[in-house]
Amino acid sequence: MRKGLQVKDLVMTGAFAALYFLCVGLGVLVGLIFDRSGNMFYAPAGAAIFGGTVYMLLQSKIKKFGAISLLGIVMGGFFFLSGHFFVAFLPGLIFGFLADLLAKQGNYQNKWLSLASFVLFSFANSGPIIMMWLARETYVQSLLARGKTQEYIDRVMVPVNPQVVLGFVIMVVIAAIIGGLFGQYMVKKHFIKSGMVS
Repeated sequence: MRKGLQVKDLVMTGAFAALYFLCVGLGVLVGLIFDRSGNMFYAPAGAAIFGGTVYMLLQSKIKKFGAISLLGIVMGGFFFLSGHFFVAFLPGLIFGFLADLLAKQGNYQNKWLSLASFVLFSFANSGPIIMMWLARETYVQSLLARGKTQEYIDRVMVPVNPQVVLGFVIMVVIAAIIGGLFGQYMVKKHFIKSGMVS
């Protein structure tokens, strides 16, 4: 069996990326319930809860290095193409690659490494938030260039301080653990038993 990603693997990864986009969309909607300011602070945690099943199913279907990395690149590319500064692309690239490396250590079959991999990957959706913290002035200028008002900017900007950053990290980790465990349960309960994955 060839170890590299084949055309069918790329097509399947694209399909899973589309499903993961839906999960991110649901995460954004859930985030709006908790915070109507319009920023993406709660979106990565929401996406982690909804996206766990998609991620675990992707791992189970394509047990090859590159699929998770590609998913991360697609997610990062979405933020970049939707008008965010280039920095917003980097978390998708970095966390997708690191998550792929970690899952590979368990041959994409080790429960705990797969779970830890998903926790890492869940930060791939944090590009806009990280950009607010690391390149705040650049982010503000990019919003102004897109025609956003100062009132909108003041409303969506997430403050950067140790408490907020730590709270964000803890929130995403907890959400990813919940979503990952649920995803593993769903894969084992429904997809493995049905023969869809091995």
